[in-house]
Amino acid sequence: MSDENVTDEFKEHVKDTSVWTRLLFMLLFAALYWVAEVVLAVVVLFQFVSVLFTGKKNEKVLALGAQLSTYAYQIFRFLTYNSEEKPFPLGEWPSDAALSEQAAAATVAKKPARKAAAPRKRAPAKKPAAKDAAKTEAGEENPAASD
Repeated sequence: MSDENVTDEFKEHVKDTSVWTRLLFMLLFAALYWVAEVVLAVVVLFQFVSVLFTGKKNEKVLALGAQLSTYAYQIFRFLTYNSEEKPFPLGEWPSDAALSEQAAAATVAKKPARKAAAPRKRAPAKKPAAKDAAKTEAGEENPAASD
C-alpha cells in the first residue's frame, strides 16, 4: 500500500463519527465500572459481616453480587471491543438467575467422601543375625538396629 492510501484511510477513520461515539460510551462505562467496583466492595464487606454475625450467607446480597459481577464482565467485554452490546443503563440489567443456580448447586452438592487409606502393613522386623546378636550381648552397637 502506498503512503497516500494509508493516509486517506486514516483520515476516513478519524472522521467516522461512530468511532468517537463509541469513545464517549467507553468513557461512560469506565466511570460506571468504577461505581460498580465501589458498590461491590460494600457488598463484599456486608456479606462478610452478615456471615460473621449470623453464620449464613444473605441470599439477596448473593444475588446482587452475582449481578454486579456479570455487569462488570459486560462492561469489560464492551470496553475491549469483544461485544457491541451496551451494558446497563443502555442495555438490560444482568440477571443473576444462571449464577444463582450454579451457586445453589455448588452449595447443595457435597464433596464425595474420601476413601480411607488402607492401613499400611509393616515389614516384619529383621532378626539380628547370630553374629550381630553376639555383638549386641557383648555391648557393641548393632548397625542394623540404627534404622
